[in-house]
Amino acid sequence: MTTATNSVGAAGTPGLAMGGNCPDLDSLSIPHSVLFVVPYEMAIEYFVLPYAVDETGRISALMAYPNEVEVLKAVQLVTNAPLKPTAVPKDIILKLIRKHYGASVERKAGEMSGSGERGVRQRMAFNKTDTTVAVVNDVMHEAIRLRASDIHWEPFEREMRVRFRIDGVLHEMMSIPSDRVAGTSSRVKVMAAMDIAEKRRPQDGKIRIAEHGHDVDVRVSTLPTDFGEKIVMRLLDKRGFDYRVDTVGLEQERLALFKRALELPNGIVVITGPTGSGKTTSLYAAINYIKKPGINISTVEDPIEYNIPGVSQTQVTLATGMTFATSLRTLLRQDPDVIMVGEMRDQETAEIAIRSSLTGHLVLSTLHTNDAPSAITRLTDMGIEPYLVSSSVTLIVAQRLVRAICEHCKCEDVVSKEVKASLGLPESVVLHRGLGCSQCGYTGYRGRTGIFEVLPVSDSLRKLINDKAYTAQIRDAAVKEGLVTLRSHAISALTQGITSLEEVVREISVIA
Repeated sequence: MTTATNSVGAAGTPGLAMGGNCPDLDSLSIPHSVLFVVPYEMAIEYFVLPYAVDETGRISALMAYPNEVEVLKAVQLVTNAPLKPTAVPKDIILKLIRKHYGASVERKAGEMSGSGERGVRQRMAFNKTDTTVAVVNDVMHEAIRLRASDIHWEPFEREMRVRFRIDGVLHEMMSIPSDRVAGTSSRVKVMAAMDIAEKRRPQDGKIRIAEHGHDVDVRVSTLPTDFGEKIVMRLLDKRGFDYRVDTVGLEQERLALFKRALELPNGIVVITGPTGSGKTTSLYAAINYIKKPGINISTVEDPIEYNIPGVSQTQVTLATGMTFATSLRTLLRQDPDVIMVGEMRDQETAEIAIRSSLTGHLVLSTLHTNDAPSAITRLTDMGIEPYLVSSSVTLIVAQRLVRAICEHCKCEDVVSKEVKASLGLPESVVLHRGLGCSQCGYTGYRGRTGIFEVLPVSDSLRKLINDKAYTAQIRDAAVKEGLVTLRSHAISALTQGITSLEEVVREISVIA
C-alpha cells in the first residue's frame, strides 16, 4: 500500500480530515447506526472502527493505519461519506472491534468456521448447469487454495456433503444434489484409475494434478455406505510442508536433544502420538537433517506420503506380502545406515527394528500412545523384553498439533481468573485469540504448530525399564530429570500467544 503524509491525506483525498482529539476509549459508546456503517469484515480487514457521525455526515473513526491512502479510499468507498481518522495502535483497535461488534463477531466466526451451517468461507455454490467434471475440478482447486489436507465426499439420502479438513478441523463447503452423486463418485474414481463398476468393496487410488506450475499428489480412498460411496481424498501438496527439524516447533533445548539422538550411529528414536499429530512430518524432518551423500537411508512406509530425493522408499503392499516385517528384513540386506519404519504395529516389526538398532543401525519409527513414557510400556506390552527396550531406545518424542492464532486478527482474549487458576496461570497473564478475518477464513486460526514432549532415555530410566516399572513411575522420574510435559508445553504456547485457550483445553483434555 502507498503511504500518504498527513498533509496529503488532509488535502489530497476528497472529504478527508486528519487528526482530532481521541475519545476516551474506556467509556466509548457507539450507536449501532454508526458502528455498522463499516461492516465487520472491513473493520477487521483494515483495522478501522467508526465511533461518531457529525451533523455534516462526516464519520469519525479510529484507525491503525490512518495514513494509508488505499485503506482510506476503500473505507470511504463503502461508507460514501467524508472520513475523519484518529490513529490508535492495532492491538487496541482489535480489542475495541471485539468489544463493540460483540455478538456479531462471534456469530460471524461461528458461521464461517464450519461450526454453523456454512463453511470456512462463504460456502461454494453448486451450479446445476456445471458439468460433473467442472464441479469435481472446482472442489479440488478450492481445497488446494484453502490449504486443505483432505476432501470428504459424503453421500446421504438427499445430498452429498463436501467438507474440507483445514488445520485439522472439518468445514462444510457445499452440497451436491442426490441425482448428481453417482456421477460425481464415478468422476473421482475415473481420475484415480479405479474400477467404476465396483461399488461394493473399498478401493484405493491416486491422482496427480497440476496447480499453478507445481504437482499435487492426491491419495483417494472409497468406502461403500447406505447411500453410495464415501470418498476421502488426501491432498499432498509439497509447498505446504517444511521438512526441517528447526521449523517443526521444538524449543531450543529440546531441539538439541532431538538432533543429538539423530547424530548417534545407532539406537531407536520413537515419535509417538495419535493419528493426525504430525508424526510423519517429524520423521521426514529427521531424515532431511541426517541425509548426506555418504549415508544409505531406506524407509518402509504405509503409505509413502512424499518422495524424498536421495532416499530409498518402500511401500507396504499386503497383496504381495510386503508387510513392515518382511520389508524390514529385506532392507537389512541392503546395507543401510539409517532405517525409517513408518509404524511399529506388531511384535515382529518392533522386534526386528530393535535388533536392527542393536546391530549398528539408526532406526526411526512411530507408535500410537498418549505421551512419551507410555511408549516404553507399549513396547513391553507388545512382547518386547524390557532389556531390549532399555538398551535400544535412545529418545522418545510425543507430539500434538494445535492451531496457531491468525496474526492478522490476533487480539487479547477475555478469560476469567478462575479459568486461569485452573491452568495454573496467574491472573495477570494476558491470553490471546483470533477474531476471524478474511486472511484466516474467519476461523481466527491460520496454520498449526507442534506441542512436544522430548524424553531422552537416561541410565536411571533404563534401570526402571529393566525393573518393569509402571508408566507413572517412569513419568515421575523423567519429570524429576527435567522432562517438559505436553501439558506444560501447551500452556507455554498459550501464554506466548501462539495458540488459544480453546486449542489448549482441547489438547489438555487428552494429555492432562
